[in-house]
Amino acid sequence: PADWKPPAVDPAKSGVFRSENKGGTWTVMGNCNARPMYFSQLRIDPTNDKTIYVAGLPVAKSLDGGKTFATLEEAGGNFTPGHVDQHAIWIDPKNPKHIMEGNDGGLDISWDQGRTWDFVNTMATGLAYIVTADMRRPYFVYMGLQDNGSWGGPSAVRGRGGIMNSDWFGIGGGDGFYTAVDPTDYNIVITESQDGNTNRYDLRTGRGTSIRPVPPPAAGRAGEAGRAGGAGRGGRGGRGAAQPGAAAGQPGAPVQAGAAEAQAAAPGFGGRGGPPNVLNAAPGDQYRFNWNTPVILSPHNPSIVWFGGNRLFKSYNRGETWVASADLTRQVDRNTVSLMGAPGDRTQLSKNDGVTSYSTIISISESPVMPGVVWAGTDDGLVQVSRDGGVTFTEVGKNLPGLPANHVHWISRIDASHFDAGTAYVAVDGHRSDDLKPYVFVTRNYGQSFESVTANLPSYGNVQVIREDPKNRNLLYVGTEFGLFISLDGGKEWKRFMNNYPTVRTDDVLVHPRDNDLIVATHGRSIWIADDITPLQQLTPDVQAEDAHLFDIRPAIAYLNDQQHGQQVGGQKVFVGENAPRGTAISYYLKSAASGDVKVSIADATGKVVRTLDGTKQMGINRVMWNLAPNPPQGAPAGGGGGGGRGGFAQAVEPGTYVVTLSVGGKTYTKPVNVLQDRWLGEK
Repeated sequence: PADWKPPAVDPAKSGVFRSENKGGTWTVMGNCNARPMYFSQLRIDPTNDKTIYVAGLPVAKSLDGGKTFATLEEAGGNFTPGHVDQHAIWIDPKNPKHIMEGNDGGLDISWDQGRTWDFVNTMATGLAYIVTADMRRPYFVYMGLQDNGSWGGPSAVRGRGGIMNSDWFGIGGGDGFYTAVDPTDYNIVITESQDGNTNRYDLRTGRGTSIRPVPPPAAGRAGEAGRAGGAGRGGRGGRGAAQPGAAAGQPGAPVQAGAAEAQAAAPGFGGRGGPPNVLNAAPGDQYRFNWNTPVILSPHNPSIVWFGGNRLFKSYNRGETWVASADLTRQVDRNTVSLMGAPGDRTQLSKNDGVTSYSTIISISESPVMPGVVWAGTDDGLVQVSRDGGVTFTEVGKNLPGLPANHVHWISRIDASHFDAGTAYVAVDGHRSDDLKPYVFVTRNYGQSFESVTANLPSYGNVQVIREDPKNRNLLYVGTEFGLFISLDGGKEWKRFMNNYPTVRTDDVLVHPRDNDLIVATHGRSIWIADDITPLQQLTPDVQAEDAHLFDIRPAIAYLNDQQHGQQVGGQKVFVGENAPRGTAISYYLKSAASGDVKVSIADATGKVVRTLDGTKQMGINRVMWNLAPNPPQGAPAGGGGGGGRGGFAQAVEPGTYVVTLSVGGKTYTKPVNVLQDRWLGEK
């Protein structure tokens, strides 16, 4: 209603309030408030207004209208659904015993008002931040997950069926964010958890080594190397089910996360402390690290590691030692920053909760063209560029056009061009300042000037990532709050990527450097892969002017069956990731829909046709799959091939070079394709 107004209460106090006149006046019921900046979702039983559920670390429940609360465990049920950190609750309006609950681990369903829960394990709901990949065959992908650590797993498996949870392995705890894999040795993986906790893992031994930058202690404080750890992840505020009058510090008592006590709490997940390892640090130097701290390997030397704090750290030896730049941020005291219009010096609930540090680097990119040209973006709106390997920097964010005056928008991503050392793309995210518009920019002169390439992106939805394709400088990818977009003309026009892709926050995009797969990290639907985007890379204006065009064909590997790979026997209750089609994709472009037959034939080195496939006829890009099997004997079933490629393990043709011929409209188009023997089955 128009006359609605919030409760008039002391901003330092919190609790549950009830109004019986549409928000005109309020009555305080109790002091339960589970970490208000993060949870505080109230849901009321549609058949009984005295029964209230509150999302929190666990779910809390009240049977007296909010006067008292107990966790579900205390109420006689399970402590929590399948995972901690409850963010969403739905109660069936026709059956209040039927409850659905969403958390950092996915979706849980109860049919008995929360006494027992069924975890929905039939869909991918991973909250992925950053994705990378190695160079084994098939390649593995690595990702960091919200509240579920960091993981590695195969993009495809040699066994029957699909990719199972058991195919993945953990490589880090806490909240997972960045991962970086040595392209020359896939057994060396660097992972980062919250607040700069970074480790280097050797997958051969399973050993992890902390490589977090640590300055020498201040004089008189030897033995205290490294700053005090921030509070561990999640759960600040105890159980989040405070009883009226509960003493602070007791189970269920409200805790104001972000207070000095919380910031000096026990260390979180690995990587904190350790011996000093920053070579040019002064005793007592203080470092700030973002919740999502960027770490990347140099594209020129994988032993060189870049790591972002308030300074940019550079290591020449995989993180054993570091050198630090000057502070590259505005050095803003977070306690002076207003929150939702409230002055920063006012007592506030959950102040600084989830913001362990502010004024930090959140994006790093080194030019693949020229060593030492490195970019850094900060969470307080700065864009820094160095042309001497990180020794000196120039702040060029002030040259970004069209942003609000005095903004402190996050520089969510910087992507240095694969084609020109002075070119870089910048994505800006302003949602924390209530600016929900997309911002994407490009510079072609090391940041002296920028131009917007936001163009026709939807006007609502912040940009999380911008990537330039490594093989086509005009092909760009943008991940926003609501999906994935591509541009074929350098950002003049954007189109939604719709091939089976969900409408979901898209946090990272990677083009595999060898296989040309588009790998995407989503915040809610895990990892998605578009197999072989060569057609997009080669879809130039000249190609689009042709009546038909056959694109280059990726080499095919006749993968052997891995007898050690198990099969899923859990019926439909267990999620199984879709396996990549066997064989290779044959893609072609048609300017207009074909009126006659479209045929694809594959011939060996002698000219003998070994396989014939029927092609699709649609206008635009078409694709058929060849599963490497020859034509079946006359009258026998064809098995995999055509559009599927999933017809079991048919005998593959011999390794060698073959010629693919596309026949359409009375014309033929040819391309070679190499079939490789599987020499990589033993890779572990």
